[in-house]
Amino acid sequence: MSDLHEDGLRGLRVLVVEDTLLVADMIADELEEVGCTVVGPAPRVERGLALARAERLDGALLDVNLAGELCFPIAELLLAQGVPFAFLTGYGETTLPPGYRKMPRLAKPFQLNELLNLVRRNFVKH
Repeated sequence: MSDLHEDGLRGLRVLVVEDTLLVADMIADELEEVGCTVVGPAPRVERGLALARAERLDGALLDVNLAGELCFPIAELLLAQGVPFAFLTGYGETTLPPGYRKMPRLAKPFQLNELLNLVRRNFVKH
């Protein structure tokens, strides 16, 4: 695992917004294992917004559908703050509003190495 620590993941502050507890815990555990600081996980839009406003973030992972509520208010706030984010979703690209279709997206179900690669590509300052 030491090679993962050397590619910029250590110390990254990543907001995790995911309403499925098992998935949220799996993501948080994997990020922490490579040295990231997990903010959250937040299971609902309101909590995700509160954390995005209050915390310094290097990136965010957003489940699109949070118990029937869509994550786009959080995405808007992150865009305004200049914080990179990626969607985690079982939905296809066309279900995203047009303005978000070019954003990084990881299709569920995903492998943990795919998640780390997404974080590395999108949240690490090169």
